[in-house]
Amino acid sequence: MSTTIEKGIIASPGIRIGKAYVYHGDTIIIPKYTIREDEITYELSRFEDAIEKTKNELKDIQEQIASSLSRDMADIFTSHIMVLEDPLIEDKIRKTIIEKRRNAEWAINDVSLELMNSLSGIKDDYLRERIIDISDINKRLISNLQKTESTSLQHITDEVIVFAPDLTPSETALMDKERILAFVTDRGGRTSHTAIMARALEIPAIVGTMNATSLVKTGDMVILDAVHGRIIINPASETIDEYKQYEAEFEELEIELAKLTNLPAKTIDSEEIFIYGNIEIPDEMKIIKDHGAQGIGLFRSEFLFMDQSLPDEEKQFQEYRRVVEFFNPLPVTIRTIDVGADKVYAYTNHYRERNPFLGCRAIRFSMENIDLFRIQLRAILRASSYGNLKLMFPMITTVEEFKKARGITEDVMNELRRDRISFDEKIKIGLMIEVPSAAVNADILGKYADFFSVGTNDLVQYLLAVERTSEKIAYLYNPLNLSVLRFLKQIAEAAKFNNVDLSICGEMAGEPQYTMVLLGLGFRHLSMSPVYMHQVKKIVRSVSIRECEGMVASLLALEDTDEIEGVVRKNFKEKFDQA
Repeated sequence: MSTTIEKGIIASPGIRIGKAYVYHGDTIIIPKYTIREDEITYELSRFEDAIEKTKNELKDIQEQIASSLSRDMADIFTSHIMVLEDPLIEDKIRKTIIEKRRNAEWAINDVSLELMNSLSGIKDDYLRERIIDISDINKRLISNLQKTESTSLQHITDEVIVFAPDLTPSETALMDKERILAFVTDRGGRTSHTAIMARALEIPAIVGTMNATSLVKTGDMVILDAVHGRIIINPASETIDEYKQYEAEFEELEIELAKLTNLPAKTIDSEEIFIYGNIEIPDEMKIIKDHGAQGIGLFRSEFLFMDQSLPDEEKQFQEYRRVVEFFNPLPVTIRTIDVGADKVYAYTNHYRERNPFLGCRAIRFSMENIDLFRIQLRAILRASSYGNLKLMFPMITTVEEFKKARGITEDVMNELRRDRISFDEKIKIGLMIEVPSAAVNADILGKYADFFSVGTNDLVQYLLAVERTSEKIAYLYNPLNLSVLRFLKQIAEAAKFNNVDLSICGEMAGEPQYTMVLLGLGFRHLSMSPVYMHQVKKIVRSVSIRECEGMVASLLALEDTDEIEGVVRKNFKEKFDQA
């Protein structure tokens, strides 16, 4: 009897059929014992040797990845090495060994667990998913202390679909894609280093299934459909035949779509559309550019704030500059830090908020921490000398808020001028529209902003008062709700009236069935994950603005979300032969 799993997140698209291989990795046993005073020096020496050996292993992996994929992908492991070299973490482990008289394994594990626990309560996906990176380092250190041989997916000789509770970036990086057809994990998300590595290796993957590993055993026949987000365990023979055809069609479609990479994104009535990438960390640069992106529409800067200590100006500047130079002369839009007191309270003595989504987050947080904000602005402005950089503020709620943020930026500019530090004097400064008040006042905000970028994820959530991760009411979260379409139309009209550039960078921008809707509403700049860039470009090149506008006019005349969704689906299926 077959079992179908439809929970999970598509990390890397594709369809694969093969036998399951359940992988639990190494079982790390932590010996815990108290050491004598005369054993402290020996224990510290063991710890230092393990650090050195682990660094060398990670550097070897970096070199392998650099030669097989790219230096940018190899840089994922730079953050691992930085954790190993973090003096705060190292000092904490040393103090635990010396003061609490604990053996090295115990001390390392305790400090690692403390780090992982501090990240586990964070609502930001990217920061929370760094837990697996710390777990990876922890396992390597302890294995090297105990001098044990670790289990590896490199030794698999058959073609399999791997099922695991989770996979570390290093385990993913060393996969043999001739043997590992695809993988499924219980934990993880799209922004994890493991997911990024899967996309770079072009290994289909579904992550965050919660319990898929417990529902399958090694040897079971499995269909992994990382297009519709479906896993079928022990399917019927006719289902296997059906999916073999789907797999061949999908691969053929991918080859055809890839031919669009260097073609212009123009509608059939010659309207130019700009397709940009959303970037979580610099390591994704090459993937995004290889998919034909015309720049970066959203560079999330939060990754820099994941460490135990806040990044200084120089560290931020170097990371921003790296991305800006890589894409030059294409534009890179950097969003100032979008975190709340729930994420970095430890650095700023902020209290934990009951509802961080309605609390001191994003631009509000920056305004409350002006010194931190000014450091980031200095770094971003300095990087603007090295390419086409645009500066964007998140979650602007009021006109006064944007004016104040822009005023602080101009003050920092004057400071740089006094210090004779160069920056782009004509840098464009814009804002994200992701709360209803900003949408309502878009006509006024347009007087002061150089551009708007609509963040539909939060806008839909705030507008409909729906927590999109809530299982009970997630059905209400729908970008095709009439109120959402009206708001998007209003924002587009305000941008046009003020001659302000307008883009959209939420998930809606990267959903192919919404492309015609967005074009019809007036959006010409779409920023998305690279996964759907080719599909979106194909749609753009197959439609006219006039027909998109006609479709949107018919949608705005409807009342029920189900009706609107039905029309969009039907039109998409008829025009592009897709469900």
